[in-house]
Amino acid sequence: MKILFIYYAKPEKERNTVFEYIYSFKKATNEQIFYLNAYFSIPKFIKKISYDSIIYHYTFIGQKWEGKEYFFRILENCNIFKKLSGYKIALPQDEYINSEFICQFFKEFGIKTVFTCFAEEDWEKVYPKEKSGLKHYFSVFPGYIDENAIQTIGKDSKKHSQRSLDVGYRARKVPFWLGFFGLRKWLVTEKFLECPAANDLIHDVSNDEHKVFYGDKWYKFLGNCRVFLGSEGGASLHDPDGSIRKKVEDFVALNPNSPFDEVEKNCFSGKDGNIRLYSLSPRHFEACITRTCQALVEGNYGGIFKPGVHYIEIKEDWSNIEEVIEKIKDVEYCEQLSENAYQDIVESGKYTYREFVMKIFEHIRRMQPSDGIDNTGTKWEFLLKMYHKFEFLRPKYIIMKSIFIIYHKILSIFPNLLQNQIFIKIKNAILNVLK
Repeated sequence: MKILFIYYAKPEKERNTVFEYIYSFKKATNEQIFYLNAYFSIPKFIKKISYDSIIYHYTFIGQKWEGKEYFFRILENCNIFKKLSGYKIALPQDEYINSEFICQFFKEFGIKTVFTCFAEEDWEKVYPKEKSGLKHYFSVFPGYIDENAIQTIGKDSKKHSQRSLDVGYRARKVPFWLGFFGLRKWLVTEKFLECPAANDLIHDVSNDEHKVFYGDKWYKFLGNCRVFLGSEGGASLHDPDGSIRKKVEDFVALNPNSPFDEVEKNCFSGKDGNIRLYSLSPRHFEACITRTCQALVEGNYGGIFKPGVHYIEIKEDWSNIEEVIEKIKDVEYCEQLSENAYQDIVESGKYTYREFVMKIFEHIRRMQPSDGIDNTGTKWEFLLKMYHKFEFLRPKYIIMKSIFIIYHKILSIFPNLLQNQIFIKIKNAILNVLK
């Protein structure tokens, strides 16, 4: 098969897990995978290649975050994709907002199958067939286990007694327009720190978005923690056109100290809970790889992670937080849970990107059986591979990379600039020009 994999990645701005996902398709099969980063210009010769399937990655679909006008401007620049042959598939994420834009994209670009993080009960609630043109839905996780990470990181995991941190956590304080479910991501930090018993532990937990780790630094941090806090990812509020988000942002701007209940009452009364986008996060698998024990707010966790077997359970009402901290202090108990998770989840091989990719390819073969005839001019295939391989030579990439190097160099010398509004506005203005 010949697969065109379309994504949209801005240099220096993606986490390791994004590229683990993207390149898992190449690693998992001997099929021909052609990658195209739509962040750069799109070569007209791509239509000279006959594809069995076109796959749209969530980084492309995720441009909806910039608003309807911006998203549809990108789609207009990508009109050539409509003319490409092949069975069309989408892999969206963060699906709780702007789904109306995505439905329009699906229909106009001929997407027939979506691999979604929603459970079956919400498939057509978010992507109704009459609006999206979809024929098939599959539920998947937002990320899986990268086999390379097992070899390069998992094999060198330190014993818990050698780790410098008892507890670690990183998250951002998600906005209220994700619904009450989204609050758990940062409430777990606050509830932990509020408990006096936490003072007996060496911890590094934060909801500060400026303290997020990227690349190898993330795995290094995770592997240096005996226990990592967490919860299921997702949202409980569906915002099809972004109007709820705008109401919340406008209200909070005028009432910055308003609690969630007040914001809900004024902006989306009676709507919270209209979806259940509750999903495993890639970091749950990453913690397994580094043999880091997890203390997680109670949830389903894909039916994979079991409380008391693979993780320490934190009750949803936070009533057992002191008991959780006592369990965290037991080094041998935590190490045993992490070892259980490694053996049952990592070593089982059931939750790897390879298995995920094979599921997608099996579906493509059912929908688009190959005739076994290769009628494609090989020079165009070669050019497309070179176009992707040497994208770093394009002026847009060089300018962006230079800006990020200068930006981080300045911050290393003057860290207080992070709080300087003029500096932030200049940085954002430059990035907007380079979008």
